[in-house]
Amino acid sequence: MRTTSSLAIAEPGLAAPASPAGGDNRLSSLAEVDYAALQYRIRSRGALDIVFRAENHRSPLARSFQSGCLRLRVPRTETASEAPAAVIINTAGGITGGDSLVQSFRWEQGARATVTTQAAEKVYRALADGSPATIDTTLHVGAGAHAEWLPQEAILFDGSAFTRQARVLLDARATFLGIEAVVLGRAAMGERLRSGHLSDRLRIWREGRLVYADAMVLDGEIDRLMRRAAIGGGMRAIAVIVHAAPGAPALLPAVREALAEPRGCAAASAWNGLLAVRLLAPDGEALRHDIASAFAVLREGRPLPRVWRC
Repeated sequence: MRTTSSLAIAEPGLAAPASPAGGDNRLSSLAEVDYAALQYRIRSRGALDIVFRAENHRSPLARSFQSGCLRLRVPRTETASEAPAAVIINTAGGITGGDSLVQSFRWEQGARATVTTQAAEKVYRALADGSPATIDTTLHVGAGAHAEWLPQEAILFDGSAFTRQARVLLDARATFLGIEAVVLGRAAMGERLRSGHLSDRLRIWREGRLVYADAMVLDGEIDRLMRRAAIGGGMRAIAVIVHAAPGAPALLPAVREALAEPRGCAAASAWNGLLAVRLLAPDGEALRHDIASAFAVLREGRPLPRVWRC
């Protein structure tokens, strides 16, 4: 695809556009730009490699590697013993086809920390022949550590292509609470995700043994697919919450009671030291309401991180 732009862009391997005859080379001059070639050069890349350690009843950062469009900030806690809530910031303001975010977090033995995101991640329209936007996350949780992975939802725009995968590696005595959520178009803005691609995978290992696997793929006419009773029943927002801890199954009755009157559809089950909650909702607002209801039990009454409530 070729189009015109008022900005002349010079890239290695691309010829700079010539000035019009008699022109003064002002930026207002129209220049032909090969966007098919530029799409592989102008991409957002981000990486995080973060380690929390236990130290005197606190969990400071032992390592903080940040590159590209990703940044991590750890706001001060109200008390010294309170677990930190680290916030991921994507300075690109969203992602689109070909963008790549790679995240690694490690909780060393006895560390306690929550990781969340500054805002919902927006996934914009991708080029028809381009690669998807990707988020690849690896979480290592050591012995006696308490890890919370609470990113806000990803919002998909019409025509987007998005691949997300998370791998959670747990020690035998680790505690983990995590969520992955997605909203298929902003209902309040009259948006619908008519077509696109979504691939979402979550895997949890404990002591090297796979104990939980979840995979979802929606491709093509997503709005039509989600209207089918066996898939989405007309819902447009999805979330999976997983709690892995020795005492997790004992929370099942309280979680089911908290979700007795959801704004969407909710189900919870527990087995083998795991508790899983699945949510479907008509929009992002309803989904957040039901997520908060489940977390009120799973987080023992502690409020969600402040960025969730801004």
